[in-house]
Amino acid sequence: MADRKRSTQLGNIRALCIFLVVLGHSIILYSSAWDLYSTEVSAPALDLMKKFIDPIQMPLFFSLSGYLFVFTHSKHRGFLSLLRAKALRLLVPYFGIGLMYMLPIRLAIGYPGYQGRTAVQLLTNFLMSSDVGHLWFLPALFVMFLLAELILTAAEKLPLVRRAPALFLCAAALGLYMEGYRISFGYAPLQSAYGNLLWFSLGYGLCAWRDLAVKIFRSRIVKLALAASAIGLLGFEILVAPMSVTMTLLARALFIVSVYGVMTEKTCSVVEKIDRSSFGIYLFHSPLIYITFANIPNAHPAVVVFINLVVFGAVAYGLTSLVRKTKFRLLIGE
Repeated sequence: MADRKRSTQLGNIRALCIFLVVLGHSIILYSSAWDLYSTEVSAPALDLMKKFIDPIQMPLFFSLSGYLFVFTHSKHRGFLSLLRAKALRLLVPYFGIGLMYMLPIRLAIGYPGYQGRTAVQLLTNFLMSSDVGHLWFLPALFVMFLLAELILTAAEKLPLVRRAPALFLCAAALGLYMEGYRISFGYAPLQSAYGNLLWFSLGYGLCAWRDLAVKIFRSRIVKLALAASAIGLLGFEILVAPMSVTMTLLARALFIVSVYGVMTEKTCSVVEKIDRSSFGIYLFHSPLIYITFANIPNAHPAVVVFINLVVFGAVAYGLTSLVRKTKFRLLIGE
């Protein structure tokens, strides 16, 4: 029963993750920090909403991958087996969706970043993970899985840390966050992996120490304190003034921990469907928003957001369901 409740809770978190990502993509046109497409319409509320979504959407996504990696790593199938499995799960969708779906849509609407680029240059972009939009997540997560496997395997062989490999992973991830740029060689997936492995390791730790976490989360006062602290720090950073690196990391970590603490174990059919198709929705949704940005950027924000969030969200879900029924399920990592 406990495993069933935990699975439902994780499904709810995954559904929340994809909703935040889709919402963030749907309103990015009104973000003051984004200038790929412009609009004559001002939407301060949506700009503020995007500022709150940006710091938390991907850290939460990466933490969920780390949480689930506990079960993958415990099977001890070996590095090469993991390499193959994650390449099929992440790199096949990266190239398949990128070259057969995102690229044609961008070319059809006259995407500014492709102007004057040759086919060789566009392919090079994919190999280097440059200007690949939302797909940057896939090679970064692929590298992250491999890094985590190597770090955990090393930790389990070292006398001083073998009893706490999750803690060693967190420490190594913090080191890579601070100093990884020195050994990233300018390669975007490495840079992204170093920058987000900390959230992956936090999720891993929450699962590895889940019995302790469950005991702590039983207290409503603790849950309230975690959530209030996370919201307060994020609000201060966004509304008042930038914070130090330490406080910025703390704010995001508290938010992630509070989500796992307060997320309900109850669910419904809509959430379950979103959860099951979350990866496909992530893959198919983002390229569609360029259609509205290229054709109706000055329409009322309610119209643009409705099309992006509801209409294109439904299209992405439909495409996921359609592909799932074909022989090309690897395109959605299945």
